[in-house]
Amino acid sequence: MNKKLKPRYKVDLVKQQSLCESSFHKLRHLLPELGSRDNFSLKLHYQQHTGTAEFQVINRAPFTLELDVSIQADWGQWLDMPSFRVRIYQDVRMAEIISMNHERHFQALYDYPNQKMHQPDEKAQLNLLLSEWLNFCLAHGFSTQKVV
Repeated sequence: MNKKLKPRYKVDLVKQQSLCESSFHKLRHLLPELGSRDNFSLKLHYQQHTGTAEFQVINRAPFTLELDVSIQADWGQWLDMPSFRVRIYQDVRMAEIISMNHERHFQALYDYPNQKMHQPDEKAQLNLLLSEWLNFCLAHGFSTQKVV
């Protein structure tokens, strides 16, 4: 039996950089005071469901920020809310996931199958999830902080 082999996944660096740049700008739009505050809260409302997204700066360096993102929602027990750790590179204006649900150190490319059953493009998928989740926050979120 002649089985066709699937072509090996190749990292598209330009696409990944574009995605990380887009996420950076979405975060800056959602959290305009990111440079001066450490805690942010967004209320989320979608149809009859509500939730809260909490953003907390956990590490500041001259050119980077690390941000913990947690979500509390009443969207049913069938959906586990993810928690992200995002590194924001202020000098190059990019943001990427460095941890999800307390799992860290994602590689750009995995052999498949592998011990943890990561997809070959796991890191790309996580950054796409971050981008899509930020789109959701932009569309359905509103700040709970006072505007000064």
